[in-house]
Parts: sequence; C-alpha cells; structure tokens
Amino acid sequence: MAGQWLDFATIKHEVSIRDLLAHYGFLEGLKEAKPGKLVGPCPIHHGTGKASFHVDCEKNIWNCFSVCKGGGNVLDLVMKVENCSIREAGEKLAEWFKLTFDRTKQPKKSAKVSEKPAPDSIPAAAHVERQVEVVNPPLERPLRNLDAKHPYLKERGLTPETVVHFGIGFCTRGLMQRRIAIPIHNEKGELVAYAGRAVDEAMAEEKGKYRLPDGFKKAHVLFNLNRAKAHDAHGARGLIVVEGFFGAMRVHQAGFPSVVALMGSTLSDEQERLLVAHTDRLALMFDGDAAGVKCLREFYGRLRRRMYLREIHLEDGEQPDTLSAERIRTILGDER
Repeated sequence: MAGQWLDFATIKHEVSIRDLLAHYGFLEGLKEAKPGKLVGPCPIHHGTGKASFHVDCEKNIWNCFSVCKGGGNVLDLVMKVENCSIREAGEKLAEWFKLTFDRTKQPKKSAKVSEKPAPDSIPAAAHVERQVEVVNPPLERPLRNLDAKHPYLKERGLTPETVVHFGIGFCTRGLMQRRIAIPIHNEKGELVAYAGRAVDEAMAEEKGKYRLPDGFKKAHVLFNLNRAKAHDAHGARGLIVVEGFFGAMRVHQAGFPSVVALMGSTLSDEQERLLVAHTDRLALMFDGDAAGVKCLREFYGRLRRRMYLREIHLEDGEQPDTLSAERIRTILGDER
C-alpha cells in the first residue's frame, strides 16, 4: 500500500471507529453510556479518569478530555496512537481493513460539490442576510464597466473572468458602502459572509482595510476551500495556502485553482482541522515578510507530522497578490 494513492474520504467513511478500537484492544476498558456512545479511561495515554475518553459511534469520532486534549476521526486516532503522519495512518488503515480505491471514480463529497449551484446563486446564511441585502449582485459583465467603476480591481491585477468566478461585487450603501464585496463560502459551498475591502487607502487607514459582518469568525473558514477541494478531489497535488483573498485570487488566475486563504497570518485550530480533513499535502506560499516567515514556522511546527509540507520562500517584500502570473507559475510549476 505504501506509495499508492489514498482516498481519505473513503477511509473515514468505511472504517468504523468501534472496529478500530477493537483492533487496538481498546474496547475492553470502555462501556456503553447510551446507544452508540462509549466512555471510559483514555486507552491512548492509559488515563485513570473514569470518563475522560468519549466515542460517538454514529458520528465515527472520538475525544479525550484529559492528557490527549484532542480527538477526531479514525485517521486522527491512528496518528495519535502511532505518532505518525496522516499518510502513514491512511496506509495502515487501508491495510488493516482491506480497503481498495478507484482513482477514476469521483468521490461522493466532491460529486456533491460539483452539483451545487454557482456561488452567486447560493442563498446567504441567516445570520448574514442583513449584510447581503446591501450588496449588489455579483458583476456579470465586468470589463467595460469594471474599468470605469472599479479601477481598484484592475489595479489589483484581476481579470474580468476572475471577478465573475469569485462573484465580486460592490457595496453601494449600508455598513460596507464604497467597498469591494468579496463573498466568503464555507467548505460546503454555503455563503456565510461578505468581506468589504476599502477601495482607497484613505478609507483603509481611517476605517480599516476590511469589514466583516458581526458574529462572523474568519478563523472558522478557509477562503475558497469549497472550490479548491473540488479541483484537488483525489489529493494528488494537495492545496496551496496563502494569507489573503487577493493572493488566492491571483494564484487561481495564474492557473492554480486548488488554492485557499487563511484570511490572516495565523492558523486557527478549526482551519487546521479543515486542512487535515481535505488533504495530506500543502504548498505554503506566504508573504515575504516577518509575519509570513512566522506563519511558515507555525505551520511546520503544527503539521509536519500530519502531512507533506512544501515551503515556498518569497523574496523580501514579495506577496502572492502582487506577483505576475509568470512569477507564480515559475514558483508553483509542479503544483498543477
């Protein structure tokens, strides 16, 4: 199995958490608190707490509330017990439970993504409806109107096709008046917020570069993951990670659609969970400044045992959102 392609979605779906616990001999110390729920001392670190380890057999997940301070799916359990990478965990599970994978078939999750309506037709989540009401529909015929009304987008190097693809609009009134509107979708493709980007530096300095709706937590989302995971459905190339919206859009525009953005320069726990759930390979392309270097170190420290990481060191002052398409292709040539 080593070196062969793995379908992580199939592994998580096909391997029962109860069967995996039985494989390790962990079921003996657990008891059924209610149908489908197991509790007991943590068998991973041999804990003594009577109910520190919880298993939900229906959701196929586990949690330790003691020393491990973590949980997850069957892959996470193997990584914890064996102290190995996600790739190694997948190989072990495939071998133990006799799993085979057909790379020519579209995974179920990815097929659902392809069947979803285009992002600009997806209804907004209830908690951001107030923001959606004050945002124009995404631009549909950009270039002629775009040059006259939105020189900012042209200055940022976005083509009309990219503007349409990401559903970028313009706020004419309300909280985000005179700001570029960037739709943000969760990993399921559901619209959860609009980011309002100031179109001139004076506004950015006075009122902030970006505005987001009250209650929206960017740490819970990876920008463009819903599209990127469809382009990397089989995990062959992995995902490219950048810091900001415009960096992701420029990398996509250069021919690399499997790109996501943190919407910042730090990796949250939820963003880490999303990345691990969808790939085992990352190309890290952060800004060539102190914050970017710090972000690279953080990723390496947290994820080096869980997946393959490729660090891309940009020159001092370089940023993905200001690089030419040729420069991006030179840097990421083997990621397509």
